[in-house]
Amino acid sequence: MQAKGSLAETNLRSLLEGAQSERATGTLTVRDDGHSYTLYFLFGHLFHATGEGAVGDAAVLGALGQAAGDFAFDAKAKLPADETVKSTIPELVTSAAENGSGRALETAPAQDPAAAEAPPVEPAPEAHTANAAETPGGSEAPLRRGVKHRPEPRHGREPFPVPAGEVVYDSLKTSFVDFPRLITTLETEGYTGYVRLLTDGASGLILFKEGMAQEAIFDAFEKVARGHEALMNFNEEVTQGHGVLDVVGLPPEIVDGLYDLVVAKPLYSELFASWVDMRALLEYLAARRLTGSVMVTADAGTGIVILTAGRATGAYTSENRSISGDPQVVLDLCSDPRAMIEVKSTVEGSGRPPLNVDEVVGSRAAGRRAPAVSAPAPPPPPEPQPSAFAPAEPAPVQAATAAPMPEPALLTDTTSLPAFRNEEPTSKSTVALPTTPRPAETPAPDWEAVVADLQAMSDKALGARSRKVKDLLGGAERSQPGIEQAVAQVSQISLLFVDSALLVKLEQDMRARLQNYL
Repeated sequence: MQAKGSLAETNLRSLLEGAQSERATGTLTVRDDGHSYTLYFLFGHLFHATGEGAVGDAAVLGALGQAAGDFAFDAKAKLPADETVKSTIPELVTSAAENGSGRALETAPAQDPAAAEAPPVEPAPEAHTANAAETPGGSEAPLRRGVKHRPEPRHGREPFPVPAGEVVYDSLKTSFVDFPRLITTLETEGYTGYVRLLTDGASGLILFKEGMAQEAIFDAFEKVARGHEALMNFNEEVTQGHGVLDVVGLPPEIVDGLYDLVVAKPLYSELFASWVDMRALLEYLAARRLTGSVMVTADAGTGIVILTAGRATGAYTSENRSISGDPQVVLDLCSDPRAMIEVKSTVEGSGRPPLNVDEVVGSRAAGRRAPAVSAPAPPPPPEPQPSAFAPAEPAPVQAATAAPMPEPALLTDTTSLPAFRNEEPTSKSTVALPTTPRPAETPAPDWEAVVADLQAMSDKALGARSRKVKDLLGGAERSQPGIEQAVAQVSQISLLFVDSALLVKLEQDMRARLQNYL
């Protein structure tokens, strides 16, 4: 995505289509003759827009009316939680073309000159606020619309403090996030860092290295879970829409150190700082070329030193999370005589096996399967219906052999049974081998019940993101062709944070379910 340029050289339509095709994330700001619009993208989806007193679709149409001016794209911008754009990019472009200039503000009331000089209602810098409760000057900043106050773990508790890094997403409302799609995207992009969950009642952490989930930890204040259990708790909390998510990139060696901090067994534990010369301990660990971590817990906070082959790869504290190569920031905590020291070491040869996330996101192979647009995969064949016995076919003969033998009194000559199996059935053989009569013609299904059942399937598969699919089914003609046509369009719907492979699978499941009614 081009970082900046002129609208005279690259029109906004091309920029929108480029952002969509490149799955860009960030903010696109266009300015011309005092007008300013900001458009927000997440994985190529245009989900929010503001400018000149307009929001959503109206703001996008206003931006499309900018024939000249400049644009700038910020891939590192923090994203707000508002989702105001309801139409797709092609629909907005078409609507702008039908309106002539596409400017949506021509019908808006004239603004007071003083108000016209004021900043836009929701300027882009507001979306860059890292923490809604903090500003550089120390004063309290106004909360972003649609974002509740950032939760903090009770009493500042979290599984362990994590360092600051390259912020990819900050304070994303979990109700706005499709968690399986987020994990799939991080896998695809080879992400290295962590995803942190903060709610009023729990906190969680998932470590990623080169796109693979390494470990998960979840603290609900009753117990701390790890691994698969923690991942499922994390997913459930996000699905319920509680709290916010941070996605932060880190160097690989720091992620390795955090992994060891979670899974490695203590080499030394419960060492009082008043007993230990911390510098001498670090020199000893360096001589042993230890790979692991040193954690200091004091009243003033918690400090962590990550060691790689004895070298201090990074050091930080819960109060100063910037990663430093000098462990002094952690050594300062040892001035507290009650501070406790714990040393953990990686077990040689144990490796760092990735965490299995398939139960959350589905099979990786299925996730990479290209959607069948022109020729959807056929549904599984329906279960065979019982039919009348046909002696000329071998399969029914085998079925007749497996059936319970008739009473001897029903056969005039039991020695003729082998010959009977290869001949047309006689009246007595028909009695001896009861068959199921051909079923009568199946009555037409209750199409309202069918639609309700398919809508329930979409709720189960998509949760809060099922509205578009349910509306599509609800508007279908109540007939077999009408319902089949609606189901065939499910995989073509574009849903924010929902992987197209999930929609393809949902369509196939609906086709199979529909066959059960026919």
